Amino acid sequence: MDVMINDRHALVRDSAVFIVQLEKIWKARDVEAELIWAELDERIRLADELRVGGIRPYKGGRFRSTKLP
Repeated sequence: MDVMINDRHALVRDSAVFIVQLEKIWKARDVEAELIWAELDERIRLADELRVGGIRPYKGGRFRSTKLP
């Protein structure tokens, strides 16, 4: 909803709350948050690498990967 009404402050606040809740779930399931952040970093790195190479990194396109953000 924050995006739809362009409430930037609320989007930042609500995103932080969401991430805190995710981290609680990960902890309850014995998943290290560092593993999740590393996976996200790798997906962003791959997407950036593809853009530099002139490849549009999107699912369903000419390049497919489960690592795309």
